Amino acid sequence: MLKRKTLLIFVIISLFSFSLLFSDTIIVDTTGAGDYTTIQEGINASTNGDTVLVYPGTYIENINYNGKNITVGSLYLTTHDNSYIHSTIIDGNQNGSVVTFESGEDSTAVLCGFTIQNGSGKPYASSSRGGGIFSSETNPTIKNSIIKNNTAGSGGGICCSSSIVSLFEVIIKNNYAGFNGGGICFIDNSSAIFDFEHRCSIFLNYGSNSCDLRSIRCNTIDVIIDTFTVIEPKSYFAYPLEGFTFDILNFKVEPVNQDLYVSPDGDNANSGLSENEPLKTISLALTKIAADSTHPNIIHLANGVYSPSLTNEMFPLNCRSYVSIIGADEENTILDGDNLSHIIACVFGDKHFSIENMTMQNGNYSNGSTLYIGYNSSPVFRNITIKESDPTCYRAVYCYENSNPLFENVTIKDNIVEMTPVYCVDSSPIFSNCIIKNNTTSSYAGASGGITFAGCNPIIINCLIYNNEANDWIWGKGGGLWLGSGNSEILNVTVSDNYASISGGGIYSSGNTFITNSIVYNNSNNQIGTYPNAELAISYSDIQDGEAGIGGSGTIHWLEGNIDSIPQFVGGDPYSYALSAGSPCIDTGTPDTTGLHLPPTDLAGYPRIFNGRIDIGAYEFQDTISVHKPDTTFIHNLYLFNNTPNPFKESTTISFISADYERIKDYTLSIYNTKGQLVKRYNGSKDDFWVRTEIVWDGTNEEGKQVAPGTYLYKLEYNGNAVVRKMVKIR
Repeated sequence: MLKRKTLLIFVIISLFSFSLLFSDTIIVDTTGAGDYTTIQEGINASTNGDTVLVYPGTYIENINYNGKNITVGSLYLTTHDNSYIHSTIIDGNQNGSVVTFESGEDSTAVLCGFTIQNGSGKPYASSSRGGGIFSSETNPTIKNSIIKNNTAGSGGGICCSSSIVSLFEVIIKNNYAGFNGGGICFIDNSSAIFDFEHRCSIFLNYGSNSCDLRSIRCNTIDVIIDTFTVIEPKSYFAYPLEGFTFDILNFKVEPVNQDLYVSPDGDNANSGLSENEPLKTISLALTKIAADSTHPNIIHLANGVYSPSLTNEMFPLNCRSYVSIIGADEENTILDGDNLSHIIACVFGDKHFSIENMTMQNGNYSNGSTLYIGYNSSPVFRNITIKESDPTCYRAVYCYENSNPLFENVTIKDNIVEMTPVYCVDSSPIFSNCIIKNNTTSSYAGASGGITFAGCNPIIINCLIYNNEANDWIWGKGGGLWLGSGNSEILNVTVSDNYASISGGGIYSSGNTFITNSIVYNNSNNQIGTYPNAELAISYSDIQDGEAGIGGSGTIHWLEGNIDSIPQFVGGDPYSYALSAGSPCIDTGTPDTTGLHLPPTDLAGYPRIFNGRIDIGAYEFQDTISVHKPDTTFIHNLYLFNNTPNPFKESTTISFISADYERIKDYTLSIYNTKGQLVKRYNGSKDDFWVRTEIVWDGTNEEGKQVAPGTYLYKLEYNGNAVVRKMVKIR
């Protein structure tokens, strides 16, 4: 038995030595002096254990190890001369990932001594992964290389999917991801082994969801590096922040906790601290700026065009909580996507900031060519024009996953998209004083020609929706609005001259819809369409053909104050849908606006109520039209809704929205009994009030004890101003 074991060990050692003895070194040289002129040819000719030695030059190719555990290295491998890292370049020519490991390679598959650049990632779904290096279900080793100037949807520099990559003295810089991880994206139990002695550097990468590092469904990753973008990373640089630990020696950017200034005529070498020393790109300002709840800051944009082609702008802009971006004026501060990417990304809980006074145009991304808002984000968009999205896009604006954006004085126009210009799902957006016009869906999987809501609780106040078309031959419903499941509030809205190929030329409802003080007129294929389970309550509104103008089989609650009369719009620019002197919509809106809390002005700048009673529609009639911008006040910027349910037994939800986000932390919501005694108080700082806030009262007092059944008052107040509502607790 001993002889057999000895013989077996001898055979194994002999075979191993034999394989080492006969491993080959394959020479690749662009001059033709080696065995091959391309690296991929060298890989194809190799077997496990071989070395593909690459001489200096630029190799325009995309290489794949094809399951071979080999070493591919520049002359750095044999000389340790760093100059060979810079002079031996693999250029992906924007034709996929530069280097791919996807066939079970292990840690003996080594890449050493190259500059990896100009990759575009391996196609994945409608995006791509791993601009520089893509690793799927493998464990490769990367040494002494520079990975730069690559792009992908996820992992601009490196994307690891179900992989563990070992990294030794690798620099990952200036890579770009349209979504996840400009530097490295780790997906599905992936990780990296960062060498402690031979440290890597990761810096100045850019991504719309996380600039340097992104982890998706992975365990905690220990990042041990020489240089990172900042010394104390925030979620803007690495997301989720709790998915990483950091050991960082050096940094590239010193965060600045104050306002920054940007101009197309600026210079990224400037400080950005004043109008006289502006930065050139907004993306760099977002990287440099620091802000938090105690010190919010603003990035100020000078007039001009910001685009990839003119200013080297990096879109989409990766928004940051407490950092507002405010242009000089709506018409002349222009963010132009050059039809390359979406323009704004607000994801992963971005809130407490606004984007104001600018035009966004020529965005290009299937789900949201201009605005992409998701995962509990609550941005404010004010005085914005969104127009001319790339016609191959599904949507111009996409809002999803419990996001609560406020759109105030926003115009969405002239977008031709494949599905719907604005799509909101499982969210609660607010549209106030907005114009949705001249948008069109193509004949492919279209929905509303204006805005589509699915599983949402939207509030649309004082808006004009006209000349939109829903052309799809199956889904073409709601030329202006498609109000899906959820509760939709439509207040003082004018919906006119829209078209839907199937039903609901103006509005299509498949949920619970409340229409008040609104005009729905001159739309094609009936004015309002309904799905069988829809419930539609209409009051004090002008609906063409009355109840007969409503199609479908939903339940209609035709309440008081409705009319069916030609609204008599004035026609002509700039306010075509304002009311002329003889309009039947003048002074015929709801006589009691308590609880509606409309904006202070209509779309023309008039005070919202004139002559003692509100008009129907988005415009309030007066003798002359002139733009007037009144002071913002507490009462005009607040919408406090009736609590639900009411009456209630165990708990009830109190909801309010406020455009007064700059002072929201100083607001209080108090609950009193009928004797005026305080029962419970919530405040904006402790309870995180924001543009849209929901407080669930569980019927307890400040001591946590249940209060007796009865009538209670809830009061929202700021600086002596207050709004009060009543609720009832029952047994």
